[in-house]
Amino acid sequence: MNVNDVNSMQGMINQMRIMASQSQTQAPGLSNVGQAESVSSFGTAMADSLKAVNETQMTAKTMAGAYDRGADIPLADVMLSMQKSSMAYQATLQVRNKVLSAYQDIMKMPV
Repeated sequence: MNVNDVNSMQGMINQMRIMASQSQTQAPGLSNVGQAESVSSFGTAMADSLKAVNETQMTAKTMAGAYDRGADIPLADVMLSMQKSSMAYQATLQVRNKVLSAYQDIMKMPV
């Protein structure tokens, strides 16, 4: 297991925790509704998350390629990296699906 993989996963987990705590504290007061700051921070968080997923996929691809070429990398580390990459990608797809579903629900609301 690579130290960078652990750090990137920890970073993603920390971002999710921060976003969860912000959503819980913001919801009752709704004080930040319509402010550009919250929109840019959401966009930044999404971009950072996508970059982290991309990094895990690139790491898995690099490790698999190195293993195929005969590098001294344990197979367990390669498989673990590939599973992390797969799980991160699946989580990203689920977030996309939820956002799309929420958008469609909002668009169906009568004005």
